[in-house]
Amino acid sequence: MDRSGTPPSSPILPAKLLTIIFGKLGLMPDKQIFEETTLLVWEAPERIYARRGKTYFKNLFTLLGVLAAVAIFFKEFMLAGVLASFGFLQWVLSAHPPKIGSHVITNHGIKTHGHDYLWEELKEFWFAPHAGQMVLHIDTKTAYPGRLYLLLGKVAKEEITDVLRSYLPYQREAKEDLMEKISVGISRRFPLE
Repeated sequence: MDRSGTPPSSPILPAKLLTIIFGKLGLMPDKQIFEETTLLVWEAPERIYARRGKTYFKNLFTLLGVLAAVAIFFKEFMLAGVLASFGFLQWVLSAHPPKIGSHVITNHGIKTHGHDYLWEELKEFWFAPHAGQMVLHIDTKTAYPGRLYLLLGKVAKEEITDVLRSYLPYQREAKEDLMEKISVGISRRFPLE
């Protein structure tokens, strides 16, 4: 209470005061800019799935066995372990089909695989076929993940392009980094099926 015996009036907080002033002057941004709106939603498998036959695994394990034997001969036991782990990973991924995941594009960014990626964190996008399926590639500005890979599922490529072009530059040609060039070259030289 103040000296007159009346309780003091509650002071207007600075944020409220600014909101009132900007509102009166017509300088407040639209409320819709801050609200998140969904632009496109689709479901697709979380990863590319290719059922492999016995010939593939026979060739894969033979090749990995020879490489592991050479590694053990040169006392590179860690490399032999990595090769064995790679073979096991290939077998597990081929034995279990992927889950179906949801991808959401909003006016704030992209939501996929349980993560939100704001437009400020993304650089550019393009499409490239892989194992008979069309894949949306989105480069990020951060080191991890350096690139997002989203399968299209049943949604049209043009539909995604129309939405993303408002926020990101579109690359007509697929960009391949060093690891992709190496893996494509190896798979071309050593076909396992």
